[in-house]
Amino acid sequence: MTSSTPSATVPASTATMAPSDPPPVDHPFHHAHKLAYDRPPNRQRYWRINMYFNKKPGISDAYFTNHWHHVHADLVTGMQSFKNLKLLRYNQFFQAAEARTAAEAMGYGPVLDWDACTEFWVNSIEDFVAFTKSQEYIDATPDIHNFVNVDTGIRIMAGYDNLVFGEAVKGFGEDGVVNADL
Repeated sequence: MTSSTPSATVPASTATMAPSDPPPVDHPFHHAHKLAYDRPPNRQRYWRINMYFNKKPGISDAYFTNHWHHVHADLVTGMQSFKNLKLLRYNQFFQAAEARTAAEAMGYGPVLDWDACTEFWVNSIEDFVAFTKSQEYIDATPDIHNFVNVDTGIRIMAGYDNLVFGEAVKGFGEDGVVNADL
């Protein structure tokens, strides 16, 4: 529910801010109940690992997605270590040529130079490391030569989600601002 009197409360503690930081912006919050300075971030209870890469040169988008969505997905989710470590989610995000063109037309700046991103949700970074160090994972790694450009490699990003708008995944955090709040 939207607050009838937006808050511009400054954070109670600025201990993590650097002395050289400017003061927080004085802002009349529309959704103070979720987003005001005195509210903690809505950090979800999982870690997210994103792995960015490009498709293998000389193969079509259709071949790439067919192999990645089916064969590679089955290899990953079929691993006993995937099950044992209770990985929470495995998503595949593909940027097809028409999506790249649409993104460029938005005018925000250069589009990231990656064709695809694999996303894992895990309870801990240690769980993900254990998964990638498992013999099954190591044995399956050569499959990337079927669809990934190994010359440009894979880049990784690890962090957490701060859910601003939308419903949380049950059991993994609190809702952000939801439609009823708008």
